[in-house]
Amino acid sequence: MNAREKVEYERMNALPRKSEGFAAYYYKPQTKYPPRIYIFMHSEVWCDRNRRPMGLHTAFPFLTRPMNREEIEYHHFDTRLCYHQYEDWDKLIYAEQQEADELDKENAGSGTQFLNTLRSFRSRYLLGGRSSEPQAAEAVPAATEDNLTTLLADSDELTATEISKLLDKEQQEDKRPDMLTALRLLYLNTAQEQKVTVTEAVVQRKVRIAAEGARRNFVRRVYAANKLFALEEIRQRYPEYTEDMLGFDLSRKSKRIPKKKHKPIVDLRRCQMQKYAQRLSHPETTEQEYHQACCMIPILQNAHDQRMPISLSVTYNKKTLIYAFNWRTRETVIRSFITQANLKGMTHERLGETYNQMTGSNYSF
Repeated sequence: MNAREKVEYERMNALPRKSEGFAAYYYKPQTKYPPRIYIFMHSEVWCDRNRRPMGLHTAFPFLTRPMNREEIEYHHFDTRLCYHQYEDWDKLIYAEQQEADELDKENAGSGTQFLNTLRSFRSRYLLGGRSSEPQAAEAVPAATEDNLTTLLADSDELTATEISKLLDKEQQEDKRPDMLTALRLLYLNTAQEQKVTVTEAVVQRKVRIAAEGARRNFVRRVYAANKLFALEEIRQRYPEYTEDMLGFDLSRKSKRIPKKKHKPIVDLRRCQMQKYAQRLSHPETTEQEYHQACCMIPILQNAHDQRMPISLSVTYNKKTLIYAFNWRTRETVIRSFITQANLKGMTHERLGETYNQMTGSNYSF
């Protein structure tokens, strides 16, 4: 123990201990992770939102017990300890046996009674290693054809409340994929104006797609964790799994490479350079047009690089004036100005008003 740790220990040791505390036991069913039991220490100080990361913010403990003095003392110095978790009943019973012995020392018989109560939950909340979980996944009963047919035949007479009760009952008891899928589709139909036709073929197709997706996700998860023995581990859940199926499940659709977004070219000089470049590649371009394009492209490129203004000379009654536009002025604006300049009866005074309006306005022409 270094000097800093010793100072912290003395500071914590001087603080008063809690007189009592309770340990709460929560069961977390299997999701994409195996089922487990969480043991929250000093559960009386943890509010519901502190159990949100574990998905237990709406759950209730199936068992509670008082903490012994050794646990309270340990937790006094390790205040960040929130819970213990177990995925195996044998390891849980072994750890709780030691805590039960301490409870028996403080209150004779209380630890033994707690341990017997904990063992009684072993048949209700199933935990196990890797070998037991695949068997549980395969043991899900499937809906019989008669039950599914009867449900679909009577679907028009069922209300949303009745379908909801059937769905809750199915989720708690049999958990048959066919029936669950059919009940979910029927329940969605009650809230939609355009009804979806629910047939046995539609239900079976959705069940098959869901099963393939679950298998594919499981295979990818196992392969990422253990590439060498992945096939053996996968066959514990899917005995007929082959190497060809492994390659198919691991393959991913090639992502479509999005095209780079380019701002459209609208300014006069770059539009002219594009047109000259197309003229160079056109097979019917004459030799004179070809050489003209070769000369104009570098001239336009040089003017664009130096950001030189676009100058237009206009002559009326032998009087010539130069009208200069910004170097990034759009081609449509220049064409609009030229159209105005070519109108009959146009004078420099009227054209100057148009020019000032185009160059001085905040609006885009």
